Amino acid sequence: PLSLTRHFPATRPTHFLALRLGDPRLHERVRQLQAQVVAREPTLEPCAVPPERSHLTVLVFHAADDADVQRARDALRDCAPLAQRAFGQAPPALSFSGLGSFGQNVLFARVGPANADLEALSRFVEDVRQLYEHRELIPPSPGEGPAWVPHVTLLKTSRASSPKKRRRGGGAGRLRIRPESSEGLCADLGSHALPSLELCAMRGGGADSGYYPVLAELPLGQ
Repeated sequence: PLSLTRHFPATRPTHFLALRLGDPRLHERVRQLQAQVVAREPTLEPCAVPPERSHLTVLVFHAADDADVQRARDALRDCAPLAQRAFGQAPPALSFSGLGSFGQNVLFARVGPANADLEALSRFVEDVRQLYEHRELIPPSPGEGPAWVPHVTLLKTSRASSPKKRRRGGGAGRLRIRPESSEGLCADLGSHALPSLELCAMRGGGADSGYYPVLAELPLGQ
């Protein structure tokens, strides 16, 4: 029989759902941490993520056309009951402490220690993922799907992929974020509220704040 399930070819993501971290105090601490890492390993300078783009990624997806983007907007709007059930009238707040990595390609700040808000947020994220799967905006996950690993990216080698940055930093193909470049650093970013879930475009003209272009927003805890 003919399957009506949407096919998801291997394409680069174009959009994502994110929990923005807009506190300038967090941005300054991120900037300080990046400077400490780059002082130890100057070739990593092109890998630093602009602090104003700090966020927690909820999911990423490829929008083939404007219709897909509108469907993503509609799906975000329909997440409102999920947010109300998860958070009631108070937006979640998380603390950020410690460093972690994905291999030698990404250095990030960890979320922790765990609290009730993190548990509620993790359940909410899973509910959002299921809704976006049901709307066929993201491919279905086998079984229960991958566990959400909330984190704030500080440096990633993929940022050094442009010709200009390759000349400055040696290119993403050779760059590695070695453990000794961050060993012993104090990575306490404090506690911060997460007032909204946003649909963002990965490319295009962002706001004056330096953040990604925001296409839609869902308030949390209001």
